[in-house]
Amino acid sequence: MRGIGINQLLNKEFDVYEFADAWYASFNSPEKNFKALVYGLPGNGKTEFCIKWAKYLTQFGKVYYNSFEQGVSKSLQDAATRNNLKEVSGKMIFGNKETLEEMTDRLSRRNSPKIIFIDSLDYMNFTDGQYKQLTERFPKKAFIIICWEKSQKPQSNYAKKIEYMVDVKIRVQNFKAYPRCRFGGNVPYVIWNKPKAKPERNLFNP
Repeated sequence: MRGIGINQLLNKEFDVYEFADAWYASFNSPEKNFKALVYGLPGNGKTEFCIKWAKYLTQFGKVYYNSFEQGVSKSLQDAATRNNLKEVSGKMIFGNKETLEEMTDRLSRRNSPKIIFIDSLDYMNFTDGQYKQLTERFPKKAFIIICWEKSQKPQSNYAKKIEYMVDVKIRVQNFKAYPRCRFGGNVPYVIWNKPKAKPERNLFNP
């Protein structure tokens, strides 16, 4: 029997990550095994946002970022440098295009990472069925899946199905992340403030 009464429901306590500042404004305090889908067009800041989020999450536990699309590349190195990931050395590990089997093996080990980023679903050919198997096998871990966008929605049919299964949907556009979060918050997160262009000098009225 798995029924639960009203009082039991109202008195039940859940394990959450106590976010603060801008992260709290966007996501409130998500459960420790939250699931998220991040999508957007190329060049709009998906990876930059996820690197920032991954760094922030290291204060709660070890983070694993499977860079399947870029691999260990100059662009990934640049993102790590921009976000000063040296500050969280030992708390974050990158997968270099690790397959689902390799990733599952890593997560099965003792003291494996608690928070997992998969970048990206489309490049990895990650299906909704594999997503369900992975999250059911590791029910206490948080998973953040990154995917491509088409017409302001996740591009692939797999990603569209996963969108209905996650707790947090995040669309990234022009270096802003727009969350739809079951836990509350939902204030857009500013990834990068582009500097304003200098006004052109008026040669006739300097």
